[in-house]
Amino acid sequence: MSVSVGDEGDSLCEINVTPMVDVLLCLLIIFMVAAPPPANTQMPLDIPTASKQEGPADPSATLLLTIDATGAATLGSQPLSADYLALVGELKANQKLQSDGKVAIDAAAGVKYGAVVRMMAAAHEAGVMSVGIASDRL
Repeated sequence: MSVSVGDEGDSLCEINVTPMVDVLLCLLIIFMVAAPPPANTQMPLDIPTASKQEGPADPSATLLLTIDATGAATLGSQPLSADYLALVGELKANQKLQSDGKVAIDAAAGVKYGAVVRMMAAAHEAGVMSVGIASDRL
């Protein structure tokens, strides 16, 4: 703490913070070095051994809307129309699709993005609440 007297006789009191910060940093380093190292234990994990494979004949499997490289679409094994309104009608007429309320879209590698979005829009317009994208297993 320093006191200085100005020209007019005013006193100015200031606390020098630098030594206090130095002491606190030294204490922090001392406590970090003195602390015991953390225990090197492993957490127990329950990893599933194998996932359930859904086959096309499985009644609980999600319907798969497949788009091939030419742009032709099939719902399961049923080919779908290229006309948008007819496509929506075919999706509305499918009983399993309407009862499940979900479909997965699997597109070939060369399919344009617009074709996939068109199928998603048709499924939503047909009343399907959950439209997903199918992927290959990694």
